[in-house]
Amino acid sequence: TSSCAVYTMHGGKWLSQKNMKWMSASIISFLVSLYSLALWTESKFVDEERAYELKTTLSMKHRVAEIVWGGVLLLVLALTIKERIDVAVDKTSQVIERCRSGLEKQAKQS
Repeated sequence: TSSCAVYTMHGGKWLSQKNMKWMSASIISFLVSLYSLALWTESKFVDEERAYELKTTLSMKHRVAEIVWGGVLLLVLALTIKERIDVAVDKTSQVIERCRSGLEKQAKQS
């Protein structure tokens, strides 16, 4: 996500909507990563024989945080790709319509 944010910031204006979306996703990803790392590290310090439930809970929480945020990022990426595909389809249909009207005018003139 961080590399995507850097790429999009490089490609456009600093305060554009696209850059803000990816920059906020990058910041949230960093925070979720820190949270997940903290939970994972804490689970490594817990004695498995004395506090198995605590160790398991910490391990599960860190995996859930990673999986849920990964799903959110996947959704954001999929919506971005869909948006770009929709724009490309719209522009293609406009070009086809212009070609069709040009051919119709040419046929009427003949």
